[in-house]
Amino acid sequence: MVLVWGVPLAPAIVYYDWASGLFSSEHQWTQALVTGLVLSSSFIVYTFSLLTFSALLQFILHLRIKEKTVVPLASFKTLRWAFCGQVLRSTQPCLQHFVPSFFANAYFRVCGAKIGKNTQINTFRINDPGLMRIDDDCVIGGSATFNGHLVEKGQMIFAPIHLKAGSLIGAGSTVQPGVTIGENAVIATNALIPKYRTIPAGEVWGGLPAVRIRGSSSRDES
Repeated sequence: MVLVWGVPLAPAIVYYDWASGLFSSEHQWTQALVTGLVLSSSFIVYTFSLLTFSALLQFILHLRIKEKTVVPLASFKTLRWAFCGQVLRSTQPCLQHFVPSFFANAYFRVCGAKIGKNTQINTFRINDPGLMRIDDDCVIGGSATFNGHLVEKGQMIFAPIHLKAGSLIGAGSTVQPGVTIGENAVIATNALIPKYRTIPAGEVWGGLPAVRIRGSSSRDES
């Protein structure tokens, strides 16, 4: 954490020294105002620097996994995952202020997530970006949580999550490892999608655990 939090401070310190030298006043309150503005803008510089450095670390170290993978709990892959997870958690307090935005989408892409066009991500709780595939035109509600990992019987299991085109994940929902959400499917607010579940295209699911509330239009008509 000394590395993760400390390195991004360098650009902020350089900016602070530069900005402080531009303004000076003999009036106490004027100087206090200038100092406050320089400090706050320096914190913004630090935030962008922290997120950029965090994303680059995860880009280098994140696991490249395309299908369900089981490894020993005490393994090098588990250590890589744990390091990336800690780096992500250390930056989430800053990341939450950037969702939804193109910057947050870019951050998750650099961390390993595959994100399509016109997709809105309104959560910072994508805990395993490298295990996320989000197609075009998806919407993810606020505070939705995605976990691409779990521990069972002393083993670490990684299973990618796939949101197909046009799917909608309600606010506060939780999506577990190995889940596939079909095209134009809807997950209701605060729903829990259990591990390895596949939600068919066009259906609406909700509840704890989630169950089908409404089928696709073609099924309803039949």
